[in-house]
Amino acid sequence: MTEAFKATNFVGAIGLIAVLSSSAWAETPAPTDPAMEEAYLDVLPKVDVPENVQPIPGAVNEEFRNCRAVWPEEYEVSQKGSEARAYRDIYGFIKVRHVVQTQDCSCAGKVANWADVEALAADLRTAKGVERLTWQQTLEVFEASNALFPIAETMCGGSF
Repeated sequence: MTEAFKATNFVGAIGLIAVLSSSAWAETPAPTDPAMEEAYLDVLPKVDVPENVQPIPGAVNEEFRNCRAVWPEEYEVSQKGSEARAYRDIYGFIKVRHVVQTQDCSCAGKVANWADVEALAADLRTAKGVERLTWQQTLEVFEASNALFPIAETMCGGSF
């Protein structure tokens, strides 16, 4: 019985170590220079968000996933490769920002201009001093787009 108890405790300890070490890898280190962090945040395009978000009268909401026929070719290509996650983050921000700014809930409003995506990606590479973007460099972009999605969905009266 004692050997089985020791084996169970050993397996449990190994599992706990694996969980703790994987959560430590997921943490992003804090920036060492606050001025650099502020400069990085200034790279993100500013969005004018209405104070009292209301549904757009007569808006016809088309879900982005139903707009595949008008997605830019580059968007499809960018879904693979080393910067796929970064491009998804950037594209998500650009498309939701466009909907909020133009109040266009159609496919035309929800499909982003790829030149805007590339411009923001280039700015982020420069600001972060990297050649290849990862999710760490686009985390703020992802969070900014997540903040805008509920606004766009309220304006459009349905799912993005």
